[in-house]
Amino acid sequence: MDPFQTLVTISERSQQIVRELPSKKNTQTHWMGLGLWLVDYRFVVPMEEVAELMKIPHTTHLPGVKPWITGVANLRGRLMTIVDLALFFDAQSKKSRLQRRVFVVEGEDIYYGFIVDESLGMQHFSRDSYSIDFGDLDEKYKPFVNGSYLATGMYWPVLSLVAIADEVRRGSIAI
Repeated sequence: MDPFQTLVTISERSQQIVRELPSKKNTQTHWMGLGLWLVDYRFVVPMEEVAELMKIPHTTHLPGVKPWITGVANLRGRLMTIVDLALFFDAQSKKSRLQRRVFVVEGEDIYYGFIVDESLGMQHFSRDSYSIDFGDLDEKYKPFVNGSYLATGMYWPVLSLVAIADEVRRGSIAI
């Protein structure tokens, strides 16, 4: 048998045992976000809002700013405003500084680091588990939440760090 005929035979055999791909209707799409723990709640943040995840950097305190702004950090030559989200929501973190993490939000005119109590890693949700219901969520978080995903009986409210950054920018100076 010549090499060409061998390839034809292999091709014919593979065509006989090939399986059809699932139709688009049967495929389940997923939404991904970064999970976080903040005070007494777990949230998920859209992946496209977070540029980086890091430990809390050394910060320089700024006079005359709101108490929830812990200062600025020099990150690779750029100054980033660091915001403690627990303090922003009038609460105290129950976690140690070593457990806490910073979610970096970077855009055209924003560059903030938001301190959260704990990073819960990447979370995957079925798109059809999205709901406008938040479960039992404190009212102070609701202006910054865009729906939630329900997984294993728990709500994961979708927290918008970009919306919080806009609010921080408007109200960061102490009066």
